[in-house]
Amino acid sequence: MTTRVLYVPDNRELDLSRLSESDYQTVSSLRGKIGRGDRVLLCLEPAVSGHDEMFVRRRDGKYYASHFAGGGHGTHEIVRESDEHKRQKEYWHRAGDDAGYRSDTEFTTSTGSILDVAIHGPTPTGVEVQLSRINLSTASGRTARSHRAGWLSLWFTPAERLPKWFHRVPSVGCNHIPWDNLPPRGSAVATGLRRVDIAKCTVHNFKTCPTNRRHCGGDHPKLNPWAGLTLDHVAALVPAGKAVPLMTTGRIVYLVPPNDLRLYESLTGGPARYTPKIPSETDRASSEPTDCYNASHLADSSVECEGCGEHLLWRRPGRVLCERCNPIMHLPTSPYSL
Repeated sequence: MTTRVLYVPDNRELDLSRLSESDYQTVSSLRGKIGRGDRVLLCLEPAVSGHDEMFVRRRDGKYYASHFAGGGHGTHEIVRESDEHKRQKEYWHRAGDDAGYRSDTEFTTSTGSILDVAIHGPTPTGVEVQLSRINLSTASGRTARSHRAGWLSLWFTPAERLPKWFHRVPSVGCNHIPWDNLPPRGSAVATGLRRVDIAKCTVHNFKTCPTNRRHCGGDHPKLNPWAGLTLDHVAALVPAGKAVPLMTTGRIVYLVPPNDLRLYESLTGGPARYTPKIPSETDRASSEPTDCYNASHLADSSVECEGCGEHLLWRRPGRVLCERCNPIMHLPTSPYSL
């Protein structure tokens, strides 16, 4: 369930799951002050079209935003921003400053969207630090709205289990590190970025031919992990235009170097530069990626094989190699608990 609302008096989007102290006071003070038809607080993804109005109520010491009768899809708890979220924003803010660009937190664009961190580079980049669970439709809509204001959205998640929107909008993850304190510079290793290589269409490189069922022996693009990067590098590369979003033929989005984007286009014979759009009903119904080139990269784990860089499909404690590099069932005894 989305927690994004529009606060109409300021024409600002707010995430009720992580409000700043000032916004928390503003929204909670609306209790008892909103009537049907006032259109002060609007849900950005109502369950029923035309029933987006919300009011604020208090229960057991907590505040909630609720729909008026007829538009309900549950209540939205009104919560202050967590310390973890603050530190993740601070990490990106510091990295943007270190890269030589002015960076702001809680930056409001001309279309009213609020960016967690705005890095003012040649490619204006808005980092979305996402801890709450949102769907692909919401992420795509926010990306499109920021794009109309001249900002490239970069969605960041520290979660091990990748959300549905990962690689459907420009995305980056990181290794598992504690956020009890602000991590040192360079300690957050970036995951999810790709390099484009030329690979022969053989059974070793592709499960099936990307253009035909049988392997053709021709050259195709193959996306492999862009290793050796930290979030600090990403905060410099994306605003500088040295990492750009590529959309594959299967509508999966990766950040790649500009030359790799051109290589992909030359090999596929079509445009691959990502342009955000608000998804249609068909897009929402089929939100699973179907890229025949690299579908295996979208496993639920953000941990990558130390041998080939593929995402681990066998999630067991201590597992660092994929099934292809180290077939677990070929061992005399399994070292992992069943």
